[in-house]
Amino acid sequence: MNKLQQLHELGQSTWLNYLNRPFIQSGNLRQHMEEGIQGFTANATSFDDVLSLTSDYDQAIWEQVRAGVPAPQIHSKLIIDDIQVAADCMHDVYQKSDGLEGYVSLELNPSLMHDEVNTVAEVTHLEAVINQPNAMVEVPATPAGIAAIKHLTKDGVSLNITHVFSVDVYEQAAKAYIEGLKIFLDTHSVWRFVPVSVVSFSVSPIDEFVDPMLGDKGKPELLGKTAVSLAKLLYQRCQRIFSGAEWEKLAKKGGCILRPKWSRTTPQNPAFPATYYLEELIGADTVTTFSMVTLPVFMQNGIVTPTLMTQIEPAYEHIRQLDLLGIDVEIVAQKLQQEYLQASEKQFQLITQHISRKRDALELSWQEEKMHSV
Repeated sequence: MNKLQQLHELGQSTWLNYLNRPFIQSGNLRQHMEEGIQGFTANATSFDDVLSLTSDYDQAIWEQVRAGVPAPQIHSKLIIDDIQVAADCMHDVYQKSDGLEGYVSLELNPSLMHDEVNTVAEVTHLEAVINQPNAMVEVPATPAGIAAIKHLTKDGVSLNITHVFSVDVYEQAAKAYIEGLKIFLDTHSVWRFVPVSVVSFSVSPIDEFVDPMLGDKGKPELLGKTAVSLAKLLYQRCQRIFSGAEWEKLAKKGGCILRPKWSRTTPQNPAFPATYYLEELIGADTVTTFSMVTLPVFMQNGIVTPTLMTQIEPAYEHIRQLDLLGIDVEIVAQKLQQEYLQASEKQFQLITQHISRKRDALELSWQEEKMHSV
């Protein structure tokens, strides 16, 4: 039994934050599935690296150019094609787990982050075009995104709720999800699978933001503890929300809890081992997300033991210490969400620029070939 399978035994799902066309076509996706990866997220940076630095997408781009498709729509078409193939590869995992595992997640255009109506419309459109039950669309946990969760969940859409840095924002997302789930279960007398959503709680950026402040305040003993403390408190909140008589009624009808998904788990501080966050956040009914950097290290050296339910009082005490030092974790969360949403929007714009450059280069090459053939 390898390390991923050991995590499965403890009730934790294992996803990989990496997906692009050569990764799929080379057989690497299937190899990682065989090792125990149960879900994939389409990382915009890894997609852009392949798009801009290799010729793997050139033929597909050229086909879209000849069809008169503008650059932003080419980006969407390329991603959708990858998601469809990857979701098809993962379909057996999805079916054998009764719809709990086997998901492939793609990012919603960040330009919609503050637009509830168009978020619902675009997610619905993407789900219809992809036409795979194990495809998830990533909706950021802005006020507009949280409002959209209820509408999409009641329509049976599975979501990856992203850009969460706060326990309170997780609770807001959970309440919207439960409201939507109630409507779905009340209005669907026959269903094969209920919507299964996750909340991506970003880990390493929290310590990256807070630790310099702690250093300035002369508190080196508190470094590297904020993200894990908040994740453990989020897990406690999750267990309270998804318990009791009302939740049990939904669970008996097939309702699944809104699982916390630990994302951005690669430490930015070189003082911490690559497996630091992965090992500190092991527990049932959660998803842990590996990067291509952390996965091989964890497979080789990771320590698998339940940790999410340990050191809870020290986690509360750490947050109290931050408050005494004048560090408001909710303000930190708001700043991080804004920063990372802006970065996502810039990344989408950059991809569109790279597609435009590819298009121009391919058109020039085609013109040159045409001239030489005359």
